[in-house]
Amino acid sequence: MVEDLGKEFRLAADDDLAEGTSLNPKKMWSEVDADHYDLNTCLREAIVVFKSFLIALPESQLVAFQNAVRKQSQLQEVHIPSRQPVIRHRRMTSIAGE
Repeated sequence: MVEDLGKEFRLAADDDLAEGTSLNPKKMWSEVDADHYDLNTCLREAIVVFKSFLIALPESQLVAFQNAVRKQSQLQEVHIPSRQPVIRHRRMTSIAGE
């Protein structure tokens, strides 16, 4: 779902809206707004599930989990081309209600 929404968002924003070639820009902006809302909702739900996972994860498995995440993150950075530079070593912004 996230991949499909991301593709739709990029296509609408990059091709039609940014280049000014949209036949109905008001409709396209509405679609981009709806896609943004859905992507944001998916992100927020994923954060809730991830926090729940971390709370339920036994303390004895935290180091192994952290190592697995680091390893997967390093492999992903090498193989996936990105338009923007990767942001590293930053603290996550505080989220209301934490």
